[in-house]
Amino acid sequence: MKILIAILAVGATLYAMVLLLAYVFQDRLIFPAIPLAQRPEEVGVGDMAVVSVRTRDGLDLLGWHKAPAALGKPTLLLFHGNGETVAWNGHIARALIDAGYGVFMAEYRGYGGNPGKPSEAGLYEDGRAAMDFLEAAGARVVLHGYSLGSGVAVQLATERRVEAVILAAPYTSIADIGGRLLPILPVRSMIRHPFDSFSKIGQIKAPLLIYHGTIDRVIPADHSERLLATASAPKKFIALEGADHVGLWNSGGDRAVLTFLEELSSLTSARAGD
Repeated sequence: MKILIAILAVGATLYAMVLLLAYVFQDRLIFPAIPLAQRPEEVGVGDMAVVSVRTRDGLDLLGWHKAPAALGKPTLLLFHGNGETVAWNGHIARALIDAGYGVFMAEYRGYGGNPGKPSEAGLYEDGRAAMDFLEAAGARVVLHGYSLGSGVAVQLATERRVEAVILAAPYTSIADIGGRLLPILPVRSMIRHPFDSFSKIGQIKAPLLIYHGTIDRVIPADHSERLLATASAPKKFIALEGADHVGLWNSGGDRAVLTFLEELSSLTSARAGD
């Protein structure tokens, strides 16, 4: 009996330590902020300008911007994943710019040389600052959020008028991801940054595109399927066969997005002609 009690005590102690470590270090897991700052010309988008936006809590954040080349084309506001910076999405910006669209690559606080510490509330403020910039310029905005950035896009789509919303490899919530990775822990009660897109997506009224790789090992595609089932907006889902979480754009995401944007343009033109 004493041996059993000792084993249980050791097990309880180890569990408590894991619980404490998971709680204390969750910010580093969710926001592995990369401070490295690069220039647009280093990643093939030298025609983009580095601009500064001010958040409502007083941070001056740098982002990359290029207005649309063609009259009437929307600007895509890109929100990247948690282990990236705007520079990692230079190839996406290049493809969109070459197709005539405007692009604003929003950089988060604590990332890419920006001041501040990332948090769920903070990233929402960063997104709002980027939207303020584009709205002041009279841009028609399409939101594009990848992975972590999908939660920012969903939040903004519930607050602002946008032309459309595009989600790449989105999650239902960070708590759902954590619960799958750490099933022995009470993740839902521990998470400080839930990013609960599942409870919000039904509020989106703009046309919605979701695309996801079928073999995504970071955020399984069933997250997208659940979001799609809950969404009430005109919606479309594209499963990219054989695509994983990384490299989604080059695995068919580019075709999915550009086709969706062309369809959106045709719909807008038809409405204008009515």
